[in-house]
Amino acid sequence: MTSPREFINSRPWLGWTIALCMIVLVGIVFARGFFSSGMTSEAERLSQDVTIRCMESGQEWTMNRGQFEMLLLEQPGAIDAAKGIPSPYADGRPTGVLVDKRDWQQTVDRINAEKRVNGLLKP
Repeated sequence: MTSPREFINSRPWLGWTIALCMIVLVGIVFARGFFSSGMTSEAERLSQDVTIRCMESGQEWTMNRGQFEMLLLEQPGAIDAAKGIPSPYADGRPTGVLVDKRDWQQTVDRINAEKRVNGLLKP
């Protein structure tokens, strides 16, 4: 019976194939770490500050995104993109929305989808 070393020595192509596979694997792991570094984690995203604008007065304020999204989640029913969170500049009426309209619409869609998945909204 031959030892593993003798087996690989008698078949050099096998050793080179294993070495090449390992190099490719290391390259993939390195590339994933390098290219995904620009993406933010959920915790980082929720800790960002967002700018909110009162649709009535035009006043703006900043708030932690996690707190902002919690206010949306706590509102009963589906979130209407034409309304927002209670605004301190409109006597507490729900007129506070994100300044970035695209981010606002994406947030409303995501929160409503989460509410549907959790059974808080009908599909």
